[in-house]
Amino acid sequence: MIKIKDHNELFLGEEYKKQFEGKKEFENCPSAEEVEHVSEWTKTPEYRELNFKRQNIKINPAKTCQPLGAIFC
Repeated sequence: MIKIKDHNELFLGEEYKKQFEGKKEFENCPSAEEVEHVSEWTKTPEYRELNFKRQNIKINPAKTCQPLGAIFC
């Protein structure tokens, strides 16, 4: 019997981990330290004030949700 792996198990395999690590050099992504720093900053009162102080914001539904954007188009 063939065991088909669920996506949760499949992407934990070594070949996928190596592939994802290899992609990072081409994607020009930030370092793990920078990601952690920004993640911690988003939990501060300073970030909360900046985030909630926005008055006017435009959200393009075609870019936030593909099905909803398709309906509007």
